[in-house]
Amino acid sequence: MREESAPLLRLDKVSRTFRETSALADVSLEIRSGEFVAIIGPSGSGKSTLLNILGLLDRPTSGSYEIHEQSVATLRDIQLTELRARTFGFVFQESHMVGRDTAARNAALGLRARGIGQETQKALLGPALERLGLSHRLSSPASNLSGGERQRLAITRAVIGEPAVILADEPTGSLDTKNGKIVLRHLRALHATGTTVIMVTHDPEIAASADRVITMQDGRITGDSGSGAISDVPAEDRGHRVALVRHWRHELTELAADALSALTTKPAKAFLLAIAFLLGSGGLVASIGLSESAAVRVSDRIDAASNDEVRGTREGGYASWGEVKADVSKAKTLPGVRGVGIIADLPAADARPSALRPGSLPGQATFTGSLRVSDSEYLHIQGAQTSSGDPKLLDSSFGGPVAFLGRAAAAELGVAKPGPGTVVWLYGSPVPVVGLITNPGRDLVLDDAVVVGTGSYPVRTRVAATFVVRTEQGMPASLADALPKAINPAKTGDIKIQTVADLRELKQGINKDLARLVAIVSSILLVIACLSAGTTMYLGVLARSSEIALRRALGMRRSSLAAMFLSEGSLVGTLGGVAGSAAGTAAVLIYSAAEGWAPSIPWYTAAWGIGVGLISGIASAVYPALAATKADPAQLIRT
Repeated sequence: MREESAPLLRLDKVSRTFRETSALADVSLEIRSGEFVAIIGPSGSGKSTLLNILGLLDRPTSGSYEIHEQSVATLRDIQLTELRARTFGFVFQESHMVGRDTAARNAALGLRARGIGQETQKALLGPALERLGLSHRLSSPASNLSGGERQRLAITRAVIGEPAVILADEPTGSLDTKNGKIVLRHLRALHATGTTVIMVTHDPEIAASADRVITMQDGRITGDSGSGAISDVPAEDRGHRVALVRHWRHELTELAADALSALTTKPAKAFLLAIAFLLGSGGLVASIGLSESAAVRVSDRIDAASNDEVRGTREGGYASWGEVKADVSKAKTLPGVRGVGIIADLPAADARPSALRPGSLPGQATFTGSLRVSDSEYLHIQGAQTSSGDPKLLDSSFGGPVAFLGRAAAAELGVAKPGPGTVVWLYGSPVPVVGLITNPGRDLVLDDAVVVGTGSYPVRTRVAATFVVRTEQGMPASLADALPKAINPAKTGDIKIQTVADLRELKQGINKDLARLVAIVSSILLVIACLSAGTTMYLGVLARSSEIALRRALGMRRSSLAAMFLSEGSLVGTLGGVAGSAAGTAAVLIYSAAEGWAPSIPWYTAAWGIGVGLISGIASAVYPALAATKADPAQLIRT
């Protein structure tokens, strides 16, 4: 045995307070390399606080601490992390296993946290497990090990990187006598190889196994047996036999593996997180696909109309239906005109369409559709199809108005079949329902409309009627110039024509409105997904506090710890994005098939869904990751 002149660890008047409560008070202590020291004292005497400061898990409130004559006060957190990983190995009273991982992965946790390569891990892992009698359990989940086996595994984890100092906090406190003696025997064997061992205990019998005993009371050292036997292993033989070099690529690989392990061992949690992102990205994909499909549908209709249709009206409206019909007659004389129809909308709020006599039933529902005036020619040129009555009844109803109902309007009014006795009430009077519009053709408004004929109701104020001209293909542009001159050559400005350009502007406006709606709906879905997933992940951080403390104690950087949680978020977000893209695409195809649309799903939609899932996953993990990095490992271990 021999002594070394310079102490390995040196504390000078170190104090530590917690919220005005003193845990350590003016502690001065020197520990030389190769010593086996026991720190003894009752609960609350400051033993664990002293151990945490020695192991760089905590900082003193005042005083100085030196390791190999280097002050740690000026070191940044990343430097402290590296110094702690190289110098110390930790054995706690609770073994702090990652229960989902095997014994081998738990033993190598410190190496994995430091980005040490697989080959180096294997070179160190086998002998260490063999030395502690655990080689037969290397593939067993840590949760299946006995208490004694877990504590021996904790020692394996502490020594596998061959640190200079082992810090053991009540290493036998949770064990029976037999397993306690086994743990002490292993600590003595480590000391014999030149490792410095510092053990905290409240049991004098356990402390007696050490060569030096330090007694604490009320945060102060009250007794010190003095330097005991120091291992005679030369200092140059106490270093690492295998070079431990941190590589970022190994660190990233281990982070991804740990993130995947955390998700796969708790499939219910991972499934719920994926569902949240599935809803967000799936809603985005479905919204884009449906809006694009709807835009294509609208565009097709508008393009078709703009290629063979012109609409016109008089400035200020018409004083009578006769004036409207006169303009229609003039328009029919132009070459290239295939048909001209009349259309006008009446205020449904005034007419109050209803299948029941007004006032006959309290709380009658208000009709939400349209009340439209039309002639038979308009239905014909729009390609509308009817059942039961002849549409020409709209042109001459023999003294009284008659009505045709669109499918949706008939369903809302509760009219199943037209015929004798079937009426719809308009302006307080019954109007016979003589037919149904089974297909609205190019005018989708007809599906949800009550249609009456021109002349059904006298014009009391000027009516904004429109004449619709169906033309030969490619004729709308030339007819747009000819119509005002043919109808009113003296005042062509009185005739307002809706041209092809007008329809194209309408199409662009519709597409912009749909895109804005998509953005709003998608944003709401994604915010909800991120909030729900972020809350779940934050609760996961709280549940894994001991694991977080352990990883920090074993040398994991704060940035690496944050990256682990961000990796979990990105993995589950990407999974939800893939599933959401598939679900959203399927929803678009199903709905389009049901509506008879041609589905239009942009090529980038799936990439957007997956990308949004990934970004949302990372965003939801940001706060949990920050919470994990700001956690105090010493406090987590204490609790």
